[in-house]
Amino acid sequence: MNATNVLVTEDDADILELIAYSLESEGFRVHAAKNGMDAMSILSDESVDLAILDVMLPDISGIELCRKIKREERLENIPVLFLTAKDEETDKLIGFKVGADDYLTKPFSPKELVARAKALVRRAKGGKDRFLYRGLEIFFDRHVVEVESNRVNLTPREFMVLKVLIEGQKKTIARATLLERAWGMESKAGLRSVDVTVTRLREKIKPYGKCIRTVTGFGYQWDPDGYVPAEAAVSKAVAD
Repeated sequence: MNATNVLVTEDDADILELIAYSLESEGFRVHAAKNGMDAMSILSDESVDLAILDVMLPDISGIELCRKIKREERLENIPVLFLTAKDEETDKLIGFKVGADDYLTKPFSPKELVARAKALVRRAKGGKDRFLYRGLEIFFDRHVVEVESNRVNLTPREFMVLKVLIEGQKKTIARATLLERAWGMESKAGLRSVDVTVTRLREKIKPYGKCIRTVTGFGYQWDPDGYVPAEAAVSKAVAD
């Protein structure tokens, strides 16, 4: 079996050694980098299954490094775990906003780090029958949807609309296409039925309903940038 390749960026030599030892003891192959430039070089030369990034690096910040990973097609599916001394809520929100999949603050438990690393790799290798975006998990083969580990009951049409939008990978899907895919070509339902279904779907998968973006006059699009963490939404409501 091929080893799981992990990129670890950490400018503290002792912490880097601890992380490498903990992961290698569990069968991971570690590619260590003490700065962002070294990390980018490794990403160019190696096939990486997971990136563990320190936020505070001497050249490129971990935030910027994560942003670069998620913007490059070859790298965008690599799960990212931030390991950092920063534990303010705003720091975490920024990290998740640029595409991080998990966040662990220092001081950390090596066992917890390894457990989280295994979980991220396992999710990433789940295959086409499984979709994971933060706390939204979809098992296409079993028609199961979970939000923050809680089962969400969708109708067959709601599930199909969600599936078509996600498989569109940020492409705008026409309402007529959604109608055909979810209702069938023989259906006498109108386009208004699509709008009603999307409204119900958004309500059921909160806060991920914000990821379903309306493209006025055409249809809908799955847009992960629309996601707003619950705590951020509460903070905004209080501020308003």
